[in-house]
Amino acid sequence: MLFVLVITLVFVLISVYFFFRAEKLQRKLITQQRESSSTRKENQVLVETMTLVATREQEFAKERLKRLKAYAKANELEQLLIHAELISPLINNYSIIFQECLKGKGRLKAISQKCFENHDRAAYKKFVALIVTSNKQLKRYWSSDNLNGFLFLVDALLTFEEDCSHVLATGKKSTCLP
Repeated sequence: MLFVLVITLVFVLISVYFFFRAEKLQRKLITQQRESSSTRKENQVLVETMTLVATREQEFAKERLKRLKAYAKANELEQLLIHAELISPLINNYSIIFQECLKGKGRLKAISQKCFENHDRAAYKKFVALIVTSNKQLKRYWSSDNLNGFLFLVDALLTFEEDCSHVLATGKKSTCLP
């Protein structure tokens, strides 16, 4: 009889222990689920924000390119117009390239190649030739093959082209266009 009573008492104590342990684990699980849910919401907000930033930046870059083309046409700067047309696929697909570069390093060249080849099969080779024959800064941005390099590359290409249009308009001698 005493043996049965001891076994019953041990069973009750173990049951109470596991009950409280299960309650504690359940509270931890609920806390983790809340944190996970809030993290997913934050991530969604960040993704939407990055998409908005990419779209806005694309609009700004397209506007700068449009002004550059208009300037080149108005001043009959054929070489500048050719270069503006050459960088157009990069600018027109800005948000796609931006989002792909967000996924990690080493994606800039691959997605850029796809975007250029959708425009014209030879356009990518011409663009790479432009980069290779240009200054070290553009080469460095292109070879970084990441989002930061892409952002600086686009800005440098548009600034480079705008600087060239200023040099060509004033008639100064320069090697701004290869």
